[in-house]
Amino acid sequence: MRELFRLRNLRICILGNTVTMIGDNAFWLAASIWVKELTGSTARAGVVILCLTVGTMLSPLTGVLVDRFRRKRLLMVTEAVTALLMLTLVTVDGPGQVWLIYLMMFLYGCSAAITSGAFAALREQLMPAELVSTAIGLSQALNQGARLITPGIGLGVLAGWGGHVLAIVDAATFGVSVLCWSLVRIEDPKPVREAQRERWTRHVGAGFRYLLTTALLRQLSFALALAFFAMGFYETLGIAVVTVGLGKPATWVGTLVTVMSLTGLGGGLLAPAIIKRAGPGRTAAAGLALCAVAGVFVAVPNTAVVLAAAAVVGLGLAPVVVSSMTAFQLYTANELLGRVTGAANFVMTGMQGIGIFVGVMLIDVLPYRYLVYLSVAVLAVGALYLATRPEQRRRPLVPAPAGMSGTQ
Repeated sequence: MRELFRLRNLRICILGNTVTMIGDNAFWLAASIWVKELTGSTARAGVVILCLTVGTMLSPLTGVLVDRFRRKRLLMVTEAVTALLMLTLVTVDGPGQVWLIYLMMFLYGCSAAITSGAFAALREQLMPAELVSTAIGLSQALNQGARLITPGIGLGVLAGWGGHVLAIVDAATFGVSVLCWSLVRIEDPKPVREAQRERWTRHVGAGFRYLLTTALLRQLSFALALAFFAMGFYETLGIAVVTVGLGKPATWVGTLVTVMSLTGLGGGLLAPAIIKRAGPGRTAAAGLALCAVAGVFVAVPNTAVVLAAAAVVGLGLAPVVVSSMTAFQLYTANELLGRVTGAANFVMTGMQGIGIFVGVMLIDVLPYRYLVYLSVAVLAVGALYLATRPEQRRRPLVPAPAGMSGTQ
């Protein structure tokens, strides 16, 4: 970790990313409450996150932009434009303008897809390959830490000063990030253009093709898809665990989320050391196995047991994400990184969405414990699959060479 903070450019990036992360999480949560206050409709409030998700799922398209333009410039322009668009929300004064919030959340999702892909592609200019897993682990830890404080910030600003001020504050966080990136001194080379005569569908599909034809990444993507599918159940299943299993109010779900965030913070910081010893594949397999074992105890109708299980799930899930993101980063040629990152994000978001849908459909049909056990089975399959793949036994993290074709 000390090596990271010795790098001037990376220190500045971490500052900018942390500020925007806090602003993003605070606004995303509070935006749904803002719509609820304006319309009185819970259903219309739920559309907010749907719009954000749809925007995020355009990541295969935004990945093409990342691989066609200078990454630092694209990132700065995207964040500056997002900040200006956020300021349009000061015109929202009633139910008739709620569509502006929906549109902004969709564009927010597109913006997040662009900036995450651009930042991934810039990592090789910011740090040596041996520090990538440490940087990704720190980012995961900061994200979990932000989840602990941003609900209070977002809802506090909304309650005290209203949605207009919240939008201005969020826009200001983008301004801070743009300022930080302007101080970063790195080369921003123009990406190598592929044959212009190729159909755009081939450019968009390049990330998926690379994931499918690279054995190590294909296997990690499959396991990660299973993990996000299983965790998607808990959008509704978590409420049943708390209300039916523990006999507590639905708001108590927030306690479980807090516990998972706390241990997820620790898991993010511990993951890089494990990855360097065991490799990303075996680290992800161990994390999934830990989540599966702990998941069994979520079905126990005892508060202390469920809290402990949530803590272990948070601890196990973080290394799964960190190890997968590290592998995507290091085993992908830079000229493909935007599209590969976009494809991976699409798979994760899409499978989580399917998991949420399946959970909603089954929660009133089956006892909640059956859904808990189903999620455990899915996680166990992912762990067993990775643990039995010979490609996942690779330990040295060697960056992919430039111009790598996408087959291994």
